[in-house]
Amino acid sequence: MNPPPLPDRLAAMATVLAALAATAGLAVTGLYRDAPNWAQQARGTDLATLFLAVPILTIGLWTARRGSAAGRLAVIAGLLYLAYDYAIFSFSVAMNPLTALHITIFGLAVWGIILSGRVPAIAGAGLGLARTLNRRLTASLLIGFAALFGLLWVSQIAAAAMTGVIPPDVESAGIATNPVYALDLALFLPLSVVAGIGLLRGSRTGALAFPMLIWVALTSASIIGGFVLAAFAGEEVPIVVIALVTAPGLASAILAAGPLLRRPAGADDTISVTTLGGIAP
Repeated sequence: MNPPPLPDRLAAMATVLAALAATAGLAVTGLYRDAPNWAQQARGTDLATLFLAVPILTIGLWTARRGSAAGRLAVIAGLLYLAYDYAIFSFSVAMNPLTALHITIFGLAVWGIILSGRVPAIAGAGLGLARTLNRRLTASLLIGFAALFGLLWVSQIAAAAMTGVIPPDVESAGIATNPVYALDLALFLPLSVVAGIGLLRGSRTGALAFPMLIWVALTSASIIGGFVLAAFAGEEVPIVVIALVTAPGLASAILAAGPLLRRPAGADDTISVTTLGGIAP
């Protein structure tokens, strides 16, 4: 068997290092030197990384090597999740013994995504799975998720700009600004909208729909993990916010699982020459 392509090797390295970093973040008391709220969110992310993202990436890499379209796209989704969360760890979590490791994971995930984009089979895999998704429900969820949190972040930024008062969640985290604003508004929420619109129109950007569903589910899980740890610490958690995060996360997981569960017995989702030919210019 030929050695794995470079994007897969980068993804495998990122997966192993993320498992080590998340395990240390959960096991080592006092590792995070941040305000309690921000440290709990970091450990909540570690929970989602270790018990959801790492297994998804591991299974995705294993099945992708055997030609699985779903596995290939699960790897992309996992890398998007790692790039998102370890960008936050790299830029806004207080320096600690894992800082260099967090930056390494961030770099591996970003380069894995960039180099994967040069693999033609990615588009074929994405379009093939997009055809099996519930088009309207999936597009509505992706666009609605982006609109909801986009409006929420813009309103918080506008209020802070007009009043000079830092939003409560930023203040409680003990940080100067929330990196989620930049990552969501500049990159990930537009990507979610592009995927949703592409799915509705049947265009090539609809290939992003399946990975973005997994990204929404993983990101929601990491936020919920932080709330769970805060609740165990005796802090009051906002039930409405938990519901707003849980609902799209759970719905995304169900929609992403749908095509796999509906596959007829013996069906093969390997990436074929015919699939690639369907996306050729």
